Amino acid sequence: MSKKASRLGNLSLLYNFFLNPYSDARFTRCPQCEGKTGQKKVPLAIHVDPHYPIILNYTCRYCTNCDLLIAHQDEIENYLYQMFTKLASEAIGHDYLVMGTTERAYWKDGVKHPHDPTDLLDNLHGFKQYLNFEMTGGWLPDEAAPKPSPTPELSSQIDNVKDVKELVVKMEANLPISVRAGKGLLKMLRKQGFPISDRQTFSIKSVFYAGDEMGIACDVTPPGKHKKAVVCSLTHLEIVGASPLAEEMRRYQEIRKRKLAQQDGFGLRDIVFKR
Repeated sequence: MSKKASRLGNLSLLYNFFLNPYSDARFTRCPQCEGKTGQKKVPLAIHVDPHYPIILNYTCRYCTNCDLLIAHQDEIENYLYQMFTKLASEAIGHDYLVMGTTERAYWKDGVKHPHDPTDLLDNLHGFKQYLNFEMTGGWLPDEAAPKPSPTPELSSQIDNVKDVKELVVKMEANLPISVRAGKGLLKMLRKQGFPISDRQTFSIKSVFYAGDEMGIACDVTPPGKHKKAVVCSLTHLEIVGASPLAEEMRRYQEIRKRKLAQQDGFGLRDIVFKR
């Protein structure tokens, strides 16, 4: 499956991107054209829910023919775990999204002199597309692959992609949607300097599906003169008001949380970054 990436960052779009969830596949050959892949070290910009932007200098597999950048999910999450154990242990277990890449010079400068997080979007190359592949005698885009009935206790799939994308389309047609910050998001917004009250209502301004790693992602930047954009998973929000989608959104939240809980112990993603 491929989907156009929502426009993240103010620089030109670079690379098609695949976050590989298979710990036993390292993709020395491209899953799309079957050509040999090389290695490419790039600064990956990663947003950790609810508001922790980081840049990880990471060696990806890279297919020149397809302009396809492949990062391994187990490695990314191990790096994040090590990093946040030292810097902000409260972020361990939160959703995350690989947003794009930055210029190497920007990353190097940030190692010596930490950047203001509000500068990241001005220095971000978003991805052209997010790609997903499934193994079925050969690697295929997941929409082309036959869908066997998963065994619930062994499946690593969190969201029903078809149903979730339909919900995203409905949400887009009903924006803005009134919400409140959940306890975790509320705490982090205050820590980041947003003067948010417990019962303050604000709006989902845009929405897109960010895959199993983050689920339905929402731009909920509070009103006011803020330089920081706030993008978080729908699971961190409390739906309020009379939205016709309120019950459907709550049902999505409940199902996602339940499946995440059921997958405890499935692998590194769920042990270390159990969302």
